[in-house]
Amino acid sequence: MLLSFPYMHPELVPGVKADGMRFFDPGLAETPGECSFRPEGLPLDRKTAAALIRDCINFGEQFKDPAEMAYFGAVSADDFYEGSSMSIQNQLMQQFRDGQGEKEERQARENRARAQFILLLAWSFEEKMMELASIEQGVKNSWKSMDQTLGVDDEDRYEEKVLDLGNRLSHTGGVSDEQRVPLPWQRIIEALPAFIPEDSVLVCVDKEIIAAWDDLEIAFGEGGDDLPEGAVVATLPAWQFAGRRKAPANLPLALKEVTVAIIR
Repeated sequence: MLLSFPYMHPELVPGVKADGMRFFDPGLAETPGECSFRPEGLPLDRKTAAALIRDCINFGEQFKDPAEMAYFGAVSADDFYEGSSMSIQNQLMQQFRDGQGEKEERQARENRARAQFILLLAWSFEEKMMELASIEQGVKNSWKSMDQTLGVDDEDRYEEKVLDLGNRLSHTGGVSDEQRVPLPWQRIIEALPAFIPEDSVLVCVDKEIIAAWDDLEIAFGEGGDDLPEGAVVATLPAWQFAGRRKAPANLPLALKEVTVAIIR
């Protein structure tokens, strides 16, 4: 299975999408999309997932800069849980206090829930990115339509120094002027092994992520005939793709190998 990485929404993938590529669905959408892949047996049900995300939004409101909501991408999973509200932590851990199963089994369920939580955060962040971009584009289109009605063209704007209200007043603090807010892809690639089939191939066309892997000197080589044209692949433990210097003892899921195909 070809799985988009890091984006979970087709609208965010730059360029041409590979034929048959699927998009990971962590279980927050009411129904999976046509090209989505939602694993069976997710540890957090949709109701719990929605409550967690709602608490995260409330938690994030304490930051003056909304971009800081994505700070979890720069820290370890444990750092995020320790820094987040107790409500989030309690909701996430509540289901593992039922005393059922061996300690190892409960720990495994907890690890998968934490991984799903990270993917839920990333998925929700993408939703917000698209929502803000849509609002901003709508406002820009309205100002453009007004300009046309008033007979103001681009030359008039430049020569008369007319304020570009489409850019200044429509700014929402989100995606602007075709710029993208980077996702915490390092955490995403360490969370995905909890849910994807072993034969999955993560397909990445993001130039910045590919450049980061080049800096890590990850060696990509020729793959099978079932890969998109021009793709080269590498198979490594997820933590190495995430750029860690050594294997994390507290993140067993990150020790699993994943196969990544890049298209430059």
